[in-house]
Amino acid sequence: MEEKMKSIRFKLWAGMMALVAIVLLLLWLFQIVFLENFYNRMWTSYIKREVITINQLLEKGEKSAFESKLEEFAFNNNIYAELADKNGNSIYITGSSSSAGKMPMIDSNARNGVIQEILTDKEVDVPVTHPRFGNKFMLIGLPIRISGELSQVMLIITPLAPMKDTTEILKGQLVYIIGILLFASLIISFLISRSFTSPILEIKKVSEKMAAGDFLARIKTKKQDEIGTLAETINNMGEQLSKIEQLRKDLIANVSHELRTPLSLIRGYAETIKDVTGNDPVKREKQLGVIIEETERLSRIVDDIMNLSQLQSGNAKLNKVSFKINVLIDDAMKRYDILSEKTGVGIVRIGSVKALVKADENKIAQVLYNLINNGFNHTSKGGFITLKIVEENESVRIEISDTGKGITQEELPHIWDRYYKAEKTSEKRPTGTGLGLAIVKGILEAHQVAYGVESKEKVGTKFWFELNKVNGSS
Repeated sequence: MEEKMKSIRFKLWAGMMALVAIVLLLLWLFQIVFLENFYNRMWTSYIKREVITINQLLEKGEKSAFESKLEEFAFNNNIYAELADKNGNSIYITGSSSSAGKMPMIDSNARNGVIQEILTDKEVDVPVTHPRFGNKFMLIGLPIRISGELSQVMLIITPLAPMKDTTEILKGQLVYIIGILLFASLIISFLISRSFTSPILEIKKVSEKMAAGDFLARIKTKKQDEIGTLAETINNMGEQLSKIEQLRKDLIANVSHELRTPLSLIRGYAETIKDVTGNDPVKREKQLGVIIEETERLSRIVDDIMNLSQLQSGNAKLNKVSFKINVLIDDAMKRYDILSEKTGVGIVRIGSVKALVKADENKIAQVLYNLINNGFNHTSKGGFITLKIVEENESVRIEISDTGKGITQEELPHIWDRYYKAEKTSEKRPTGTGLGLAIVKGILEAHQVAYGVESKEKVGTKFWFELNKVNGSS
């Protein structure tokens, strides 16, 4: 993996260097290879643009101003300018003495051909070479309208400056510039590639530690980009995995404790019956009763674990039927009459509905039993457990409240976890296996209904859930 990461770093560095090389190559081409052509086009465009502006004076009838402007422009830019009629006869000629003496001679046939092409209302650009000196020039022809009629033409001959010396100077400069840029880009691209890949390498190392079970490993990056977001996400994942790992350890410890206690009692009483009280019917019956009670407790633990596993795996099947929730709640309350008398905790119902609900009746009964059990486990003598039924538009809301110690806001999100204890004590539960609320959560989520819990310290806790009404029932 280390070699692959180095390969990514090299590829990133090589890619940036290739980009720099392409940019420098394009710079070389445009500055050296295409410079002369580019300059000549720009110069020709400039001459045409200025002469067209001057020609507008002639078209307006301002001949004197036209000649003055054209003469000034011709001498300032070392050009030869000639105004001719449509028959090719010269009307006005101007230009610097040096340019006038060195302008190439154009034979009359070529000159007339250019004039005839201009008279078709076209602008003409013709490169020419001085027959004696070999200098390069550009012949520019422009049409001129007098009183709306195309009757005259403007011929401009401008020298094209040789770019060889300029090109050599630029070549020397570009060699130094390219060398400096390549060296700078070599260092900068290496630093950028290392800056980009180092956090990825750290993410890889931390991910490997997490895969090995070290969920406390964290990525120490301060980047505010996508890599920083990825690092933060992995850190959050590690934090969640750490919590899950702690819950797993707690689960194993609690399951072991839950199973060890009844098994120890069963073994202890069985050995006592075998060695000591086997011939004493009274003691034997009492001890056998404890063994049976603990065996039933073991059975409940195993059943709850199996039920929870089915719910969490999504394999639990729901047998939804229509039933009266009032009747189900009354039956559940009757089962706790004896426990209510024994513990001194009252259990009452508020409200009544006639509407039918549609759900798995047996599993909703288990939800009620588990929530009532939870209320007894956390309510002291003299307290109350209240079952409230509220009919809403499309559902029935069931609330199970107790007057226990309540749960802190920090612990509230965790109470649905298996074997989670809001009160970190070793006090034995009067009923239940420690899986009750986790099973409640699984059943209600399987039904896809709303549920929740509210609690206030030293006041009590209220669990609630909603069941869909059967259409037309009320």
